[in-house]
Amino acid sequence: MKRCMTLALAYLTGNLLFASDAMALNQDKSALDLRFGGDIRLRYDATNNLPNEKHGEKAHSDYLRLRTRLWGKAKMNQVELFLRVADEFRYYRSAEGDKGKQRFPDVLFIDNLYLSYSDLFDFVDVKIGRQEMTFGAKRIISDSTGGDGSRSNFFDAARLTFKFDNHRTLDAFGIYVARHDWLPTLGETHDAKSKGTKGYDYENTGYNQTEYGAGLYYTDKSNQQMPWEAYYVWKVESGEHSKVIPKGHTDFQTHTFGLRVLPKLTETLSAEAEVAVQLGDESSFATMAYGGLNYAPKMALKPKLTLGIQYVSGDEAGARGEHAWKPVFNRETGVGEAVAPMFNKYAYTNFLYPHLKLTLALTDAQTLALQGGPMFAPVREEDGSGGSYGTFRGAYAQAKYTVALGQYIHHAWAKGLNFAVTGEVLTKGNYFKDDQDDTALFGRIEMTYKF
Repeated sequence: MKRCMTLALAYLTGNLLFASDAMALNQDKSALDLRFGGDIRLRYDATNNLPNEKHGEKAHSDYLRLRTRLWGKAKMNQVELFLRVADEFRYYRSAEGDKGKQRFPDVLFIDNLYLSYSDLFDFVDVKIGRQEMTFGAKRIISDSTGGDGSRSNFFDAARLTFKFDNHRTLDAFGIYVARHDWLPTLGETHDAKSKGTKGYDYENTGYNQTEYGAGLYYTDKSNQQMPWEAYYVWKVESGEHSKVIPKGHTDFQTHTFGLRVLPKLTETLSAEAEVAVQLGDESSFATMAYGGLNYAPKMALKPKLTLGIQYVSGDEAGARGEHAWKPVFNRETGVGEAVAPMFNKYAYTNFLYPHLKLTLALTDAQTLALQGGPMFAPVREEDGSGGSYGTFRGAYAQAKYTVALGQYIHHAWAKGLNFAVTGEVLTKGNYFKDDQDDTALFGRIEMTYKF
């Protein structure tokens, strides 16, 4: 496999060099547009007593993680070919069992590889291949690779965007998410259990299952006082050892219908509401909802205050229950790093979070964001011994400071340099086991650079 990949990369490099020479000789330099770039992200994360999906907590950890990505694209008229490769390795100071996980150089993988055609028939944009997709507030579709954190968030998909006018679009898409990465990679992956020996491939879904589906997403901004969106997504989860498919089944099918509206009430007051209903096999029925009121007065620091409530339905049987919300194709961290681990691979379910958010623009280059509120499990979940856990997950708070360092360094190379610090705390409630309910802490220092 490595030999094949080396030959393939040599072939690709030779063709790119030939194309570059041809472009240099071509009098019409606009016929072929070749561009390259990349980004580097350095993070240091420290955690203590983070929750897990078994109503318990994880051990302390602190580690350095470095992600590098390089991309290139070739565009001619309306056709574009885009390729991005990525790698992320880590250095763990603790926990001891993780020190063999994702060590340098880890694995180089294809993060994006797609072919797109814009304005087909002056009406449709087409994109086919490995790509990133997000819609709306990213509660339904945003990250299909929840088993690897933020290492990647691609979809293997085909997407058609129908442009009715400047304000109305309809996206039609088909998605396939394999349990393992089916495209070639270079290097070996490692996991905690293998302790430095060859480990298994990254499980993109995190659920030991393959997923596929299709959907429609309509966006209408023709009325600036009341933009709205509507969507439908059909999805199938397939796997003999899945942790979320109801026991006794190897396939599970859902249909998700949703509506999102964003009314602008006054010059300083706006709102957001999203409601989705999910129907599935075995007479399953689940719901998701969000409501928020935003106040953004025109004053110093440009404050934006949001009073919001987030809800996803649950079931006493946990994630496999008939009323448990399934995450469709969204497995982002969501609310926060200290919250997401209490759900298996970030699949939020049985969750209620009334909260406040405040964002301040300290300067043109600096931002401070604060949020917090109590968290609940609306449905008591069975504890496996005839009883049930409590419904109070705990109180949560987060603070994040970001600064665009490039604005303070007067050199062209520094334009894409950014820095951020995040801190989170979760005081656990009776949802957790009595001997595993210590306060959870999360801290992150991050430096990013785009070129």
